[in-house]
Order: sequence, then structure tokens, then C-alpha cells
Amino acid sequence: MPSIYDIYERKNYRNNLRVDRAVSFTVEVRETNLHVQALTDLSAKAKDSVFRYRYQLEEYLRQHPAFREAPAPIQIYGSAPEIVRYSDLSSQSTGVAPMSCVSGAMADLVGRDLAAESEEVVVSSGGDTFIRCSIPLDVRLYAQGSPLHDKIVLALPAFKNPYGIATFVPERGPHSVTILSRSACWASAFARDIGLRLSKGESPSLVLDRAANYQSVGGLVIIAGERLLVGGDLHLRSVNGASAG
Repeated sequence: MPSIYDIYERKNYRNNLRVDRAVSFTVEVRETNLHVQALTDLSAKAKDSVFRYRYQLEEYLRQHPAFREAPAPIQIYGSAPEIVRYSDLSSQSTGVAPMSCVSGAMADLVGRDLAAESEEVVVSSGGDTFIRCSIPLDVRLYAQGSPLHDKIVLALPAFKNPYGIATFVPERGPHSVTILSRSACWASAFARDIGLRLSKGESPSLVLDRAANYQSVGGLVIIAGERLLVGGDLHLRSVNGASAG
């Protein structure tokens, strides 16, 4: 049986996203590894947040271990802590395993805590990223193994509210699936759902239709080899500046 401390899948990849003027630091607590950008060094506050949410999750899993192993949405208890309830909502929306949403939930909750002290905040938990930024951002997309890896830039405008972007790397099929959504947790769930469907042989046209029906999906980018599939009103370009869609 896995240790209770092997809390969730650790994604050892992330998109290349840099905020000008920001201070960058890393917070690591067991499996949780966050890369944070803020206007000042908030590493102590970030670490406190990670400890708090991990403690909530660990205590819930001790009492309700079925949540950890559930391959699909599961009934949660009314006393569940915020990080569990938040992950559950994303799981229910897509049908993916609830624990697979925890990485994005951690990015969102820590990002929200830090946003109280910094107008610009980016918190990346592997491929799941919380963003609150008043300026446009360029995101170089992860797709290890593809010729397009780190060569496609997703140009994001300045949004009024916080939002999330997540990249999922299936074991087979496309090299990466990236989703823009209202939170990192929701984006993570949507990206996993789409990625798993593609890896099982579902056609790109069907997954695009599915993504279009998700009201919380603001855009989709699929990288498969040298192919680029884009859904939604997104602006992409190559690193050298040429338009990519």
C-alpha cells in the first residue's frame, strides 16, 4: 500500500512562463513542489499555505482513504476541507479521478493566499498554474519529445480576474494537451480528460466538440508531433515570432 504521504501525482514538467519584475522562488514540501513568481519574496507565506492545505488533505485521507484511490468522482463528506471540496468539483465536472485534481487545487489555493500580498502572482504546481497578472503574458508550451517543444508561444492578454492554465502529458497519444480555464484546478481536470480520451483513440474532432461544450474552457492547444490543434480564440506564435494560429 502506498504511503499516506504519497499524496498526489507529482508532475515533473511545467510550461515556460516568466513575469517581468517578479521575484521567483521554489517551495517544496514532500511531493508538493511549487514554482512561484510574485512582486516580493513570499516564500515563507507560501510554505505556510502548503503545509496548511497538505495537513487538511492528509487528515481527510486518513479518515476517508477511498478518496485517494477512487478512479472516478466519489461522494465526499460534508466535513471535507476546502482542498478536497475544490478538487471534487473539478472531478465531478469531467469524470476524472479526484486526486488528479489536487495539484491544480494546491496551485489555486496557495495563489489565492499570496494574491492578498502581491498584485502579480503566478504559482505553478508542475503543469498546473494559477495566474493573477495585470499584464499580458507569454507561455512557451511544454511538449517534450515533439519538435514543437518549448517553441510555441501562447500569448495571453491581461485578464481582470485570476485564471488557470494546465498542461497534461498522456502516456501515449499527443505529446501534450493544454487548457485555459477559470482556475488551475479546472484546467487540470479538463486537460487530463481530453488527454486521456485522445490516448484511447478518440478523434480530435470529437474532443474539440467536447471541449467546446465545457463552459469553463477558454481555449485548447494539442501538440502531437509536428501537428498543432487549437480550439478557442487563442493567439499562438513560434518562438521566432511567426504566427502559429
